[in-house]
Order: sequence, then C-alpha cells, then structure tokens
Amino acid sequence: MELRYSTAGSAHQRDLRTQLFSTPSQRSLAALTPQRMSSPYDNGPKVSAKHNEAFLLLLEDQNENEVDSMSSKVSALKNLGVRMGLEINRLMQLNDDISNNFERGSVTLKNTYNRMVVMSKRAGILWKMWLGFFALFFLWCFYVWLF
Repeated sequence: MELRYSTAGSAHQRDLRTQLFSTPSQRSLAALTPQRMSSPYDNGPKVSAKHNEAFLLLLEDQNENEVDSMSSKVSALKNLGVRMGLEINRLMQLNDDISNNFERGSVTLKNTYNRMVVMSKRAGILWKMWLGFFALFFLWCFYVWLF
C-alpha cells in the first residue's frame, strides 16, 4: 500500500504512461520544450538606484503635465458651462419680455378694435365700411410703393 501512493518512484511511471498514447511528433515536441517557462514576474536585471530615480522623476513630470492639461481642460469646460448658463438665463428673460410685449400688443389691438366698433356705431357708419376704407388706404399705399 505504501509503495502504491509514494511520491518517490511514481513520477517517472506517469511520464512513461502518457508517452504510450502520444504520437511521434508530440514526443519530439515534448523533448524540445523546456521544462520550465520563464515567468514575466521573475526578477529582471538589477537597475541602479540612480537610473530608477531618474525614471520615477520622468514619470512624475509626465504626470504633472497631464494633470495640468486636464485641469486646464476642466476649467475651460467649467467656464463654458457657466457662460452657457448665463446665455440661457438671458434668453429666457428675453423670451419672457417678448411674450409680455405680445400680450400687451394683443390687449392694445383688442381695445383699439373695440373703440373703433363703438366709434362706428356712434357715427352711424358700419364697421365694415371702416374696414373697407382702411383696405382701400392700404391698397393705395401698396400701389404707390410698387410704382
């Protein structure tokens, strides 16, 4: 029982068993491959402290340049956002002013029309006649403007 599970002599037997079912090309590849592949995490050649410090300073300088450029871009975007907000507020105020002016103009036109109707009733002339008079006046002005 002890011989069956011992690690001392069974490793080479396992290799022999796997070689029984392999093709000849696989056997030659297995013989050519190295036993251990190099790890990317192996320690590389030792770099001097002076070289390492210079590299770190270079990286820090690049990092500072990137941070400066990013901060300038962020401040430009912030300024753009503030200016857009001011422009939007100004345009909203202008829109409100225009709406108020149109409302006042509508009220003025309505009052003028009502006074014209009252005046035409007092004068004994129908409002349709006044409308015809104004239409003739505007047609005459249009004719003068064209020719």
